[in-house]
Amino acid sequence: MNLLDLIFPKRCVACGKVGSYLCSEDKKKIRNGPSFCPICLKNSIAGTTHAKCKKVLNLDGLICLFHYSSPVKEMIHELKYRLVRDIWETLLNEIVKSEKLKELEFKGFTLIPTPLSEKRKAWRGFNQAEILGARIANRLKVGFDPNTLKKIKETKPQVKLQKSQRIKQVAHAFKSTDVKGRDFLLFDDVWTTGATMKAAAAALKRKGARKVWGLALATSKN
Repeated sequence: MNLLDLIFPKRCVACGKVGSYLCSEDKKKIRNGPSFCPICLKNSIAGTTHAKCKKVLNLDGLICLFHYSSPVKEMIHELKYRLVRDIWETLLNEIVKSEKLKELEFKGFTLIPTPLSEKRKAWRGFNQAEILGARIANRLKVGFDPNTLKKIKETKPQVKLQKSQRIKQVAHAFKSTDVKGRDFLLFDDVWTTGATMKAAAAALKRKGARKVWGLALATSKN
């Protein structure tokens, strides 16, 4: 144990027990995410977009690794809003062990983290989707590209907005380089309404992407 751990001991994000950011009891509470169509939100085999829901600019499918409940919810919150940067190692350990991640096969795809605006990234000091996405790409043995997609429109935090407001404010918020014929896994931490990921996917599709799947760390959908 180092000096910082003695002065500021790590505590479980869920119950507060001293020792680590995730105690053994709360680790057992982690739930796998459901599989559903990202467009109509109804159950779908492996998260594939239903044939009737397919449109040119839509996501082709969605994978949600975990359910957005305790302790995953607290870990993401500590990373995003309290900026506890060293918590991502705890989170990554759980991601790597995820049964859903082990089942994924995306040969030939490139993982793209959903980008923050330059202003937001400068304030936070990092993009959690970029840090976690790089490790997930390595685990899946797929390419990783944080530069193809850019956020060109400053937006308010989505958590404070209604669904209609979320959709409106992220419309055309992203810009992609030419990606004709390429396949992508678009990674973000939380899927709520999907507005951000759908807008990002549409930007990639407009520039020629062949397939775009979403990969979310967690979702609140049951």
